[in-house]
Amino acid sequence: MQPSPDYFYGRERVLREIVTGVLTLPQPASFSLVGAKLMGKSRLLDFLAAEDGPLLGDEWEAWRPLPFREGGRVVVLKIDCDWRDAQSAFLTYVADRVEQHLREVERIPLEWAALEQQPSASRRLLEMCRRLNRLRYRLVLLMDNFDSVFTDQLLKPESLDELRPLTRELALVVATEQPLHDLDRELAASPLFNVMTQLLLGLLEPDAARQWLADTVARYPALTLLRDDFLALTGGHPFLLRRVSDMIGELQTMPAPGQSFGPEHLPLLRLRLAEHGRLLFVTYWRTLQEPPARIDGRILLLLIKQLIQGHMALNQTAREHIPTLNWLINQGMVVYDDLGYRLFSPLFAEFLANRLSGVTMPSPPRPAAETVENAIFADLTRIERALLRYFQQHPNEVVSTEQLLADVWKRPDASPRRVQEAIRRLRLELGQAMPPVGVIENERGRGYRFVPAPS
Repeated sequence: MQPSPDYFYGRERVLREIVTGVLTLPQPASFSLVGAKLMGKSRLLDFLAAEDGPLLGDEWEAWRPLPFREGGRVVVLKIDCDWRDAQSAFLTYVADRVEQHLREVERIPLEWAALEQQPSASRRLLEMCRRLNRLRYRLVLLMDNFDSVFTDQLLKPESLDELRPLTRELALVVATEQPLHDLDRELAASPLFNVMTQLLLGLLEPDAARQWLADTVARYPALTLLRDDFLALTGGHPFLLRRVSDMIGELQTMPAPGQSFGPEHLPLLRLRLAEHGRLLFVTYWRTLQEPPARIDGRILLLLIKQLIQGHMALNQTAREHIPTLNWLINQGMVVYDDLGYRLFSPLFAEFLANRLSGVTMPSPPRPAAETVENAIFADLTRIERALLRYFQQHPNEVVSTEQLLADVWKRPDASPRRVQEAIRRLRLELGQAMPPVGVIENERGRGYRFVPAPS
């Protein structure tokens, strides 16, 4: 069976980099695949996991280093981190899935009785990988919806210490909607994840999108004159490009006998493509209504209203607009070309114009204090946020190191250096907040006191 080509248009560089990286000897590379919803991350992981895909399929063996030209030496497993079992006990779930795959699908003998004696799921996973490597296999774990591992704190600090050697034993490819450091800077900086190469998955380049459309309409000669129109309407978005094929197939039965669709039917095709793209547009609308805390809602609304009108030239862009525009580009909503910034598709512009008619979006201006608080929390790691919230709940009280370890870290037996280092970093952030949020004072021999800034 030939692989479906719509996995492949415009992604060759990404796929090649992943395939060569995860199969590097002696130590594999790992990757963080970042892209907005419906950008094709799951489909790309499915392609990597497929028997006829680039990691296992004969058609792609030239991509693979010589020791892995035979797909039988590569073991690929895809895991969805949003599954309920994964949420309840993440490492146990991963170790169980790997063991089941190796025993029941690959049928690789790894002295299973001895592995079952390992004291923890992380140790069992590590030992399985080590034994695979001794047998000259390479395990590639593909993890979809990996955001939840960070946002739901599915990995504990003690597990990270045990998992650190895994970076030398297996290849990991994770897919997220946001960069790992935006999800949790502290966890992203751990040795397990800071070795990952980040790959951004965005809109396709015009040449790749044009080739996709050319192949799509090749079966319908009357529509070849509409390729440029479809290119503009889809904006290079993989979701809409796939919908063009669905839409054409759906409409082939509609013309009268002896007729076929052609340029004169563009208004109808445009209308149908807008309906097919509704799921994407609604998804983007929800993203705009709940932007990250670092994105100013008033600037976002201003920019969206300007972009609905058409191109926004570079000389119309204020310096404070750049972070929001970059975020919109990373989400795949905005592109930059010779004329400036624009929404990726006129269909999306029409959708937004209709939604914004009489609607305030994404949120009204907030009081200055709340805006500052949200801004500073957006720049903190997970533990720094928890520490600041704890101090704010205990203003002007002396709090001991032991109390902080028990109440914030939930680790009363941990080293006091954790507290000292976190407070050092938090003080640096507080020192840059404008207007001030407060200061942390030392009470020698007793602990720390948080003094809120005057309101």
